[in-house]
Amino acid sequence: MKRQVWWIYAAVLLSFVLPAPAQAQGRGQVVALMTEVVEAGVLGDQARVAFWWSEAGEPRWTASDEALNAALQARGVSLATRPEQSISRIYRRPALSTANAAQLGALLGGERVLVGQVTYRSIGPVWPLGLEGLVASAELELVAAGSVEGVSLQRFAVTRHYYGDDVPAMLESARREVGRALGDVAGRGLRRVAGPVGIAGSEPLLALRNTGKAAHLERVRERLLALDEVHAVVERWASEGIIALEINPGEATPPDVIEYAVRVLEGHSFDDFAVTSVAGSRMEGVHELWIEPYEQGF
Repeated sequence: MKRQVWWIYAAVLLSFVLPAPAQAQGRGQVVALMTEVVEAGVLGDQARVAFWWSEAGEPRWTASDEALNAALQARGVSLATRPEQSISRIYRRPALSTANAAQLGALLGGERVLVGQVTYRSIGPVWPLGLEGLVASAELELVAAGSVEGVSLQRFAVTRHYYGDDVPAMLESARREVGRALGDVAGRGLRRVAGPVGIAGSEPLLALRNTGKAAHLERVRERLLALDEVHAVVERWASEGIIALEINPGEATPPDVIEYAVRVLEGHSFDDFAVTSVAGSRMEGVHELWIEPYEQGF
């Protein structure tokens, strides 16, 4: 066999044996996993639960999904959906936990995951108008795809009330409007913290490793906001095991302020964890910090 043919053969063979996550580099996309619940009394005596990943192959989009997806895309959010992906029965269930959603999102080729539920509930006739009432409430949480803990990075919530004499028509309107409103809210949040994962922006970032608890992230954020030089802290990007924070987004933060923030975090006595710098970071322009939980004694 000629050398050139052998290398082509080896490359093709390697593409079959590599695991899917290793082939998906720089995805930066979002997977939306929203369960739709129509409670009993809205469309009959039985509750209706729907979720697009209920089948192994083709997605079964709900009207709420379609409105949400359209709004996210209008906000410039890139959605990752791979209908050809065979979804394991383990994940083909509604109301996924954040940890399971993080794993499914990674399998579907995403970098970030929006997981949550939208619920439509009848509140019966409204006295004295005699109109029917409908409450729609939705909440999504943002997690990093592939995260073992599934720590929530952000939450987005929308609630709407509807009144009229035609409940199915109100439900149809609610699906469109709530999905669109939730997509707008989440889309703005995602765009504010958007950015290539693992790549620094125009100024240094603080990359926190081993943030296994949301409380640790909040304590670090609170300590930074307590500094006179810091008035805002946002998540710039998130990947498995890493959350990158940007100080004072929208303005040029001097390097000495970033270095001062790092020293403050390292020297601060947190209740149940410590912050230390990671030497030899491979990410240019990023200060890597390690969250080290204290061992719990008796």
